[in-house]
Amino acid sequence: MIRFETFLFSVLFTCLALVAHGQQILEKKVTIEVKHKKISYVLKMAEEQGHFYFSYNNKIINEDSIVSISIKNKSIQYLLNALLGDGFQYIESNNHLIIQPLVANNYTYVSGYVIDVNTGEPVSFATVFEQRQLVSTMTDDKGFFKLQLKEKNAQTAISISKLSYKDTAISIAANNTSDIKISIQPKPYELDSVVISGVERNRIAKAFISSKQAMNSLNLGDFFTKQPVQVSLTPGLGTHGSMSSQVINKFSLNLLGGYTAGVDGFEFGTLFNIVKGDVGYVQIGGLFNVVGGEIKGVQIGGLYNSGLRNMQGFQATAVANIVMKDVVGVQVAGIYNLTSNVKGLQASGVGSVNTQNTQGAMISGTFNVSKNMTGFQAAGNVNVNTGKVEGVQIAGNINVCRKEMKGAQISSLLNYAGKLKGVQIAFMNIADSSDGYTIGIVNFVVHGYHKISVSSNEWQPLNIAYKSGNAKLYSILMAGTQLDDHQKAYSFGYGMGSDRHIGKGYYINPELSEQFVYNGNRNNQNLLSRFQLHLKYRLGKYADIYAGPAISLLYTKQTSSTEGYKTDLSNGYPSFKINDNLKGWIGWSIGLDLL
Repeated sequence: MIRFETFLFSVLFTCLALVAHGQQILEKKVTIEVKHKKISYVLKMAEEQGHFYFSYNNKIINEDSIVSISIKNKSIQYLLNALLGDGFQYIESNNHLIIQPLVANNYTYVSGYVIDVNTGEPVSFATVFEQRQLVSTMTDDKGFFKLQLKEKNAQTAISISKLSYKDTAISIAANNTSDIKISIQPKPYELDSVVISGVERNRIAKAFISSKQAMNSLNLGDFFTKQPVQVSLTPGLGTHGSMSSQVINKFSLNLLGGYTAGVDGFEFGTLFNIVKGDVGYVQIGGLFNVVGGEIKGVQIGGLYNSGLRNMQGFQATAVANIVMKDVVGVQVAGIYNLTSNVKGLQASGVGSVNTQNTQGAMISGTFNVSKNMTGFQAAGNVNVNTGKVEGVQIAGNINVCRKEMKGAQISSLLNYAGKLKGVQIAFMNIADSSDGYTIGIVNFVVHGYHKISVSSNEWQPLNIAYKSGNAKLYSILMAGTQLDDHQKAYSFGYGMGSDRHIGKGYYINPELSEQFVYNGNRNNQNLLSRFQLHLKYRLGKYADIYAGPAISLLYTKQTSSTEGYKTDLSNGYPSFKINDNLKGWIGWSIGLDLL
């Protein structure tokens, strides 16, 4: 199967390249070594290496100032701090980094270093945050951090979290907010490896979550809080800033896209929504939704919905719905649905795939695939079940049930069942074993009824037939000929029969057939319908003998005879005329079945 994520990633990259690019401008690495150059020259070098553009008012930056700087593989943030100092703030918009003077406000800052208590080495990429104000920052490669607080308080409690380290909290006085050294202690055990198992593994979501945001989420894995409302432009750029991935919201509005911990109400994203945890009760994404937890309620995505756990409710998209575990409710997709277990309805324009069990209905334009199914499957082309089926399969061409089929298989071309305990209707029906009924032109039961029959009757002295199916109902492919060269006639046709046990070695054997009779002129229409009622006796393990009366109805438009060919098929047996083209007669049949 073609991976849908590959397709959607290319579409989204085209639509959102500017947004995704802009999210990481301050994190881009540059190497600059200049002596006695203008600031404008240095900024131009940074633009060329980082593939972005600066926007600023030249009244706030003296572009002609001469600087000398030497940095190697450092971030744009580091470069700007070295060039311009702390008096500026930076806003990322599309592929531009806007430089603005830092507006005087009531904000205060806490800054310092985070170090390993055992080694004294700086700890990089540690998350420093204030829980009540929901603000956070991350240490750089030297362990340095600068945390902007929304309020000035006499005492401020800040927390430090880092993967593989114990969480640490300290209280800081208002007069001691800079050059703080905070020691954190490694956990007494070692993690074998860091495994990202949530939405960050989704290829589409990963494209819009920066490495810094992913690391921040890992650091804060045990910290979550609830808020009534959040509004964001892009992941990390909103009312909860870099803490958005740890906040569960009642109402969430993502002007382009968002990355949150959960939704307990309503979420709307013009382009996309990425949620680490659970979602209830309505989520709408213009392009896609990716959810790491449970989905309860309604989820609508323009192109794609993905859930890493269970979904209960209604899910709809123009292209694909993918739920890694169970679905209880309704999935509607323009192209395909993919999940593990389904209780409810799946409908898709192309196909649906359930890797485990289905209870309900699967309706697709091309194919349905499931393991065990209880309910109803309908596909324009093929239904495939690798386990058991209890219900109905209807397909334009092929139905497959690898194990036990209890119900009905209906298709135009082929039905296959491992063990049939129902009915098959198709041109060709195949089963490994059968305790049901097969209705078609070709019926073949591997461990079932296979007989070659040689017989004679009142109008055709030699007939050969192949009978297959089971004793309840078998199909007959037959052909016959005259032995007299002066009374030639040839017949071939299809029929159905049944063996009904009535005593030790004895059976009642009704057979109904339809045959075409050729007697010298292809333009003659000779259609013979025949019912035979035999008494059959089993001679041994490999042979049966049978005999009994028969009644025939012949529809013919023969207007002339052909020399050497038989014209009176009734052979003088008691007959009756219904109209000019239809007559009947009473006859007999005797034969031998060879197992």
